[in-house]
Amino acid sequence: MPSHLPPEGKNSPAAAAAPVFNVAFFLVPGFSMMALSSAVEPLRSVNRMMGERRYDWHIVAKEKGPVSAGNKLEITAMHGLADSPRCDLTIVVASLDVEGYREPKVFDWLRKRHEGRGMLGAVSNGTLILARAGLLAGHRATIHWEMQRWLAEEFPAIKVCADLYCIDRGVMTAAGGIAGMDMMLAMIAEHDGREIAADVSEQFLHGPVRASTERQRQDVRWRYDVTDRRLVTIIRLMEDNLSDPIKISQVSEVAGVSERQMERLFESALGTSPSEFYLRLRLRVARARLLHSTESLEKIAAFCGFSSPGHFSHAFKTFFGEPPSIVRRRTRDELLG
Repeated sequence: MPSHLPPEGKNSPAAAAAPVFNVAFFLVPGFSMMALSSAVEPLRSVNRMMGERRYDWHIVAKEKGPVSAGNKLEITAMHGLADSPRCDLTIVVASLDVEGYREPKVFDWLRKRHEGRGMLGAVSNGTLILARAGLLAGHRATIHWEMQRWLAEEFPAIKVCADLYCIDRGVMTAAGGIAGMDMMLAMIAEHDGREIAADVSEQFLHGPVRASTERQRQDVRWRYDVTDRRLVTIIRLMEDNLSDPIKISQVSEVAGVSERQMERLFESALGTSPSEFYLRLRLRVARARLLHSTESLEKIAAFCGFSSPGHFSHAFKTFFGEPPSIVRRRTRDELLG
């Protein structure tokens, strides 16, 4: 087991004087358990490997008591807003279904933390809550790839990026899932050195510490098991143009192939036509927004490039076997149940 000590030795006055870095994790109901664990566990690991309490953390919610995660498991918040301890860093932990989250007391609490010179952070869709508290204007920030356009549309003053995580002038944001671990490893590298961060990463079988600018989504070649560079170019172009679909003839022109060649490429590698593949892409994105938001069908239809809600509903039912209204109603019933 590696042991990392300051140059003067663990029991020296310099080591003893090292201040504990305190982190508050603010839980939003329905938060991502994975996002929370990915952010907390690296701190625990540093303490263990260094044999001293380098980091401390506190679980906070609007009111103290149990908070249900998205997976229905509960974490007990030992502090509410009123008695939350002063911390060096406050991280908002959220997940899906936060588009309707409007809590003035929480927003005010976050603003006071920022005014007190404390660092702020967010994992998963917690970025949206920091934005609604008015704390991200002019900052670079990231959020889960499904929410990037949504965040950019609602808050044009935020420089929304597609990075895995982003650290900009005292504000840390991570896209979700295990990206929170990468963000915390970057912070640990800054505080305790890259060697410590690398050892923590190895403890969790995480592999090399990832750079902030790495793509959130897996490469097209892995997701669709394609190797032809022309197909990769075409699929990326389609994914980048969901709200305003481009004509298949334009796609083939950009890829440098004829429409007939493109038809053969898709049939051979993916067993479908380019137009059908493009439609499926848009419908899958529409279904994700339908399940994870309260947006109107009209807004979802427009976001995914459908000319009308009727056109969207017909295509959705043809592909998924049931209309979008039924899918949404069932999802709401499951949440309430």
